[in-house]
Amino acid sequence: MQFRPHRYRTEFPTVFSTPMGNVNAVINDVNETGALVSISQPLQRGHKIRVSFLNNHIDAIVQWSLRGKCGISFRPQLTIAQVDMLRYKQGGHRGIRHSSTGYAEMR
Repeated sequence: MQFRPHRYRTEFPTVFSTPMGNVNAVINDVNETGALVSISQPLQRGHKIRVSFLNNHIDAIVQWSLRGKCGISFRPQLTIAQVDMLRYKQGGHRGIRHSSTGYAEMR
């Protein structure tokens, strides 16, 4: 049995260009080879799609699709820099910042 490489959890909104038009999607997890995606419209297995994010356009193939989710494989694989871009999580606690003013100096 062969295991797939680790996938990184994320919530990255994107748009797919499909044979039926544009589809809004949210990437739920990602690695260099593929991703799990929540989609607004159903896609069919084997569809060739184009994923657009942050001025990147990546070709992919739908491997499976079921109840508003699908698995895609990237052709060619993503670079490490592209995976890092997609790992960014939208939202979160932006107001919380690290501050060292609350710490006393130890001597």
